Amino acid sequence: MNHQTEAIMVIESLRAGIPTRLSTRKLPDLRQPVTDRIMRDLDVFESGRIPAGRLIWGQYGQGKTHALTAIEHQALDRNFAVSRISLSREVSCHNLFNLYGQLAPRVRTPASTLEGVQRYLNKIHPADIQQSILFQEGRYDNLLPRIILEDGFYAEGEDKEKLYGDLTGVRLPAGEINRIHRSVKGSAMPKLQFKVTEHAGSYFGVMADMLQLCGFEGWVILIDEIELIGRLGKLSRLKAYRNLHWLLNWGGAQKYPIYTVAAAATRLQDDLWYGKTNDDRSIMPELAMEKFGESDSRDMERFFKRAAGPEALNILPAQNADLELLLDRVAQLHGQAYEWQPEFSSAELIRHLGSQPVRTYVRAMLESLDLQMLYGQQQMPDTEALSEMTLAEEEMGIMEVGTMEDRETGAEGETASCDGADGEDGW
Repeated sequence: MNHQTEAIMVIESLRAGIPTRLSTRKLPDLRQPVTDRIMRDLDVFESGRIPAGRLIWGQYGQGKTHALTAIEHQALDRNFAVSRISLSREVSCHNLFNLYGQLAPRVRTPASTLEGVQRYLNKIHPADIQQSILFQEGRYDNLLPRIILEDGFYAEGEDKEKLYGDLTGVRLPAGEINRIHRSVKGSAMPKLQFKVTEHAGSYFGVMADMLQLCGFEGWVILIDEIELIGRLGKLSRLKAYRNLHWLLNWGGAQKYPIYTVAAAATRLQDDLWYGKTNDDRSIMPELAMEKFGESDSRDMERFFKRAAGPEALNILPAQNADLELLLDRVAQLHGQAYEWQPEFSSAELIRHLGSQPVRTYVRAMLESLDLQMLYGQQQMPDTEALSEMTLAEEEMGIMEVGTMEDRETGAEGETASCDGADGEDGW
C-alpha cells in the first residue's frame, strides 16, 4: 500500500467518523496518558498475572473510541487476541451469555484480517488440549464448553461447524450436542446442569484459555458506549453492573486470561450516579442484596467506588497545542491523499469554533480543506452546521430496554428463554 492510498484511507475514515488501526498509527495520540496506563497493564498481563480492567470516562466526542482503537492495535502488535464491540439497542451487557455471543465471533488476531480462531484450532493436536490448563480440575463452573471444544477436534463436516458455532455463542440444542458427542466418543454426554444465567463465565474461560493454547498472550476485551446501560430498566442495569464487575475483575473472581477495557460517556454518572436522591450508587447495592445476597451487594459497593475512583481513567478535553498538532496532521494527510498543498491555520480554526469536542474540530477541518481544494477558498465552517444532535434528542421516543424483562424475571434473575425446564439443559 503506497503513502497516498494510506492517506486516502485515513481521511475517509475520519470523514466517516470511524477510527481505524491505520488512522491511529498515522495521527498523533492525544490520549497518551490513558494508552500508556493500559500498556503497563498489558505488561502485567504478559508476565502471567491477570490485571484488573479499566473504565475510561470522557465527554462525547473527546476521543474514547479513538483511544480504544489505539489500544486495540497496540494489543494486537503485542500478540494479544482482541475482541471489540460497542453497546447498542441490540447489544447490551445485562445478559452475559448474549454479550459473549457478540464478543467471541469478533476475536481478532495479530497476523490476520479475518475474525475468528477456527483456523488456529485446526492446527492443534487433540492431545495438546488434554495436557493444557483446559483440563485443570475445577477451572470452570460448568464443563459444557470444554467438552464441546474437545468434541470439535474429532467431529467432521457440519458437526464440526456446529460445535464451533456453539463455542462462539450460537447455542446448540442439548439433543444435538448429545448426538454429536455420542458419534465422536461412543458414549452419552455426561450429565450436566447448564444454566445460561449462572454458567456463561465458563464460555469466557474456555475461549480465553483456548486463545492462549493457540499461541496468544491472552484475550483483550474492549467495550465501547457503556453509558447505554442507562437505557436499561433497573434490574437489567444491576445485571449489567454485575457482569462488568466480573469482566473487569474488580473483585478478583475472574480467574481467566482476560483483560477488559470499557469506555463510557460521563453522562452515565451525571444522569444516574450523582445528583439524585435515589441514584444507582445507592439503589444497586440495596437491590443486589434483595435479589442476590450480601456478597453481591458488597460487589456493587466496590464497583461504584472503583468505577468513579482514582483507578478509573479520564479523557479530558484536549489542549489547544495538541489540537493544532492533530489538525495540522489532518491537513498534511489531506494534501497527500488528493495531491495538493493545503494552506490553512489550525489555530485560527480552533479560535473560530471555540470549545468543541475533538471530532467537531476534525469535521470542521475536513470541510474547510474540501472547500479550499475544490474552490480555492479559505473559508471557516458554519459552527451551527457542525453542531451534533444531543443524546437527549436522539433518545426521544425510545423505550427503556429491559423493562419487560424486569417485570418478567424472577428473584434468581432467570428467564424462560433457556433450552430446558427452569432454564436448564439436562444431560
